[in-house]
Amino acid sequence: MDYSHDKFWKHFETIFNAKLPIKEAWNKIIDYPESIKPKDYWATLRQLNVEQEQEELKAWMEQIVTKEPIYKSTIALWIGITKLWDDESEKEFYAIYLQGSKNYDPKDTEWIDFPNYEPEDNYGLIRNLNLMDEVLKTDKEDYAFLDWILPVAYCALTIDEIIRTKLDKSIFLTSRKRLFVTTGFDEGDFVNLTDLS
Repeated sequence: MDYSHDKFWKHFETIFNAKLPIKEAWNKIIDYPESIKPKDYWATLRQLNVEQEQEELKAWMEQIVTKEPIYKSTIALWIGITKLWDDESEKEFYAIYLQGSKNYDPKDTEWIDFPNYEPEDNYGLIRNLNLMDEVLKTDKEDYAFLDWILPVAYCALTIDEIIRTKLDKSIFLTSRKRLFVTTGFDEGDFVNLTDLS
């Protein structure tokens, strides 16, 4: 049996909307693909240290906006998921970056093409995405599909919980009462997260 794009996305949306703690949410995300195609690597992906990485991501986000405060005209933040090339190791690796815009549309990400807030040191590594990538690359048949859904689900779930429960919002809301936040691939699927308010 093959994976269904629509069913997997609906599975993810159900878990995302439940606002579960990251470890529980991540295990539930894995339940769907594992039920369709049992593989040895699902156990490895369940062991990712998602809680520790949340603390690192929280610190990364807070450090960026403390060093370069968000402009008053910025109404939305984009946390982009991308792959970068490392010349030294001659490998691609996952990274995320933070930027802001004075425009926002919850149904379309064209607004991210015109950022007005681009901090200097705004890229960060997500260790778990790179560990996940190494594991999934062993599955030639399903890598392309899983390399799409799992990174965006992981980032949405973990960053949303950081916003809801861990982030020092006062650093982000110095000159506004609300900031929209979206995460996703530069040219692909995206998820609107809980607003910063």
